[in-house]
Amino acid sequence: MIMMALARRKRLALGAVVLLVVAVAIAWRVFRVPLLVNIGTGYVAEQTCACLFVSGRPLESCLGDLDPLARKLISIHPGTVEVTASSFGLASATARYEKGFGCSLRD
Repeated sequence: MIMMALARRKRLALGAVVLLVVAVAIAWRVFRVPLLVNIGTGYVAEQTCACLFVSGRPLESCLGDLDPLARKLISIHPGTVEVTASSFGLASATARYEKGFGCSLRD
């Protein structure tokens, strides 16, 4: 009796794991996660670059303009006029400031 209950729990747990993996795979496809991550990192890099180098505001002030999740994506290269945003190793984007032209994303 105990062995049957244990075997049943294992099957249910395995079924739940399989269902979760399938749900994540479908969500990944439907919501186009890689595309959204690329767009998001580019947006964060360009917005922060413009805030820092065009507006001349401090980083703390610029971070306040971003969505709380986006705040975790930013890394600044000190000593340069670039801002790089990265997203958990999935994507990264770099925006560079050029005097008289503003900020633009690099390839």
